[in-house]
Amino acid sequence: MTESVSPRRLRVVFALFACLVLLLTGRVGYWQTLGRGELLEGATDQVRSELVLAAQRGVIRDRNGALLATTVDLRSLYAIPKRIGDDAALDAAAAKLAPLLGTTSGAVRSALGSGAEWLYLRRRLPEETARAIESLAIPGLGFETEPKRMYPNDAVGAHVLGFVNDDGVGQYGIEGAYDGALRGTSGRLVVEHDPQDRELALGLRTARAPRPGSDLVLTIDLVVQTSAERALRAAMEKEHATGGSVVVLDPRDGAVLALASYPSYDPSNVAKADPAALQDRAVSWTYEPGSTMKAITIAAAIDQHVVTPNTTYDDKGYAVIGGRVLHNALDKSYGVSTVTQILEHSANAGAVFVGQKLGAEQLHAYLRAFGFGSASGIDVAGEATGDVRPTAEWYPVDLGTISFGQGIAATPLQLAAAYAAIANGGTLYRPYVVAARRDADGEHRTAPVAVRHPITPETAATLRAMLISTVDNGIASGAQLKGYSVAGKTGTAQIPSEDGRYLDDAYISSFAGFAPANDPRFVAVIVLERPQSKLLGTVTAMTAFRSLAVDTLRSARIQPDRP
Repeated sequence: MTESVSPRRLRVVFALFACLVLLLTGRVGYWQTLGRGELLEGATDQVRSELVLAAQRGVIRDRNGALLATTVDLRSLYAIPKRIGDDAALDAAAAKLAPLLGTTSGAVRSALGSGAEWLYLRRRLPEETARAIESLAIPGLGFETEPKRMYPNDAVGAHVLGFVNDDGVGQYGIEGAYDGALRGTSGRLVVEHDPQDRELALGLRTARAPRPGSDLVLTIDLVVQTSAERALRAAMEKEHATGGSVVVLDPRDGAVLALASYPSYDPSNVAKADPAALQDRAVSWTYEPGSTMKAITIAAAIDQHVVTPNTTYDDKGYAVIGGRVLHNALDKSYGVSTVTQILEHSANAGAVFVGQKLGAEQLHAYLRAFGFGSASGIDVAGEATGDVRPTAEWYPVDLGTISFGQGIAATPLQLAAAYAAIANGGTLYRPYVVAARRDADGEHRTAPVAVRHPITPETAATLRAMLISTVDNGIASGAQLKGYSVAGKTGTAQIPSEDGRYLDDAYISSFAGFAPANDPRFVAVIVLERPQSKLLGTVTAMTAFRSLAVDTLRSARIQPDRP
């Protein structure tokens, strides 16, 4: 007997079926109309990939067009260990790769056995090495092209240039300070793939071209830079000094011709560098400048008309100030002396005499006006400010010690900029390293910036004559150049200890000078930390200046101004 289905039940089933059909029909209609874009977008995302197109980093050149930094494409070696094979295959691959990578087979095998599915074995290989590895035809190895920053002159200019890390970010120096301009703007590329992850020949490609980075032209002169580093290296080797620096400026506009520091490093191989060597001592190291500051003290006093070059005092070999006795070097006494002879003899007692004539407030004001105690604004990374304490923090004796360069802190760059103001007639310029920036919009040149005029042209001319006499007739005679007038001053300063005293037999030796003195074309400061010859370290500093000066004058074809 067959059981019959009631008409009511049939109507319910039919109604449910009709509702499902209507629901599905509505859904299909939605995806075909209003939701079509969303559906296509979701589907397209499954076959699209977005690629970043790296911009070409800008090149860096010296003032004469010599290439200092550029970028080349090198191949980086990667491995997919599972595709290489079993343990025996991994052992064999490690044995073949090790000599080409300059490491041990154990180190390579350890990397391959680390458990990583994909890893770099060595990044940015020399092309001959990449070709040799490629010829091995080891499965599971491959190459990716990566940009590599190259420095054609090896370590020359390392501190002023800085370097680029593995992520393509500039560090230190010009590479760090101008990273945004050098790096440019990355592009974008969207590519369609088939289910096998192959690019479709007619697939959608939406591209935004990368914008190359700016090229930079520096004020640095490669010839002068090379000479500065050579002279500094010779001085360091002779003195077994712990550190040193050289700054060379064009006094006419503040352009930096050379910045050299020791110890140094190779910007193409930073991984092997001592971290301490990365410091650009020319701009970031502060020290007590010692007797080179006597020229600044005397310039201030002459500018204030409290002394003249011929003002006399009785030099007894010491001066008493604030209840303290301050001695000349080696306790020498010079009897009745002029202010010019203070520089010629480098007499501490004489500097105290001038400082007392000037007064603490005026001395402090001139130190600040010459740029000490504040950043110069140079366009490289890591500049230090130095330290000139407010006069409210000075003890009475500080007027004396600061007059001859102890009790304050300066950078070699600050001292060079101050001497440049004396050399050029009284204008303090902001030092700068980038002369021009070139991009798609054209060339943008850097305009020199005159910060202030700490002394009058008349005072500057007077100081130049006094500093010439210091080289011709005084303690700085080791800086004399045949055929050229030279102005300059030596500096010897004790190194302060952590307890506020000074270390015994530990000195910083320096020389600051310019030439030709009657029409200065360069100013140079050489600083040596802890020279082995101690008080005689200034002799080595003057020798370095003389070597550097000969190369600089010859390179610029400056005619002699003396018979």
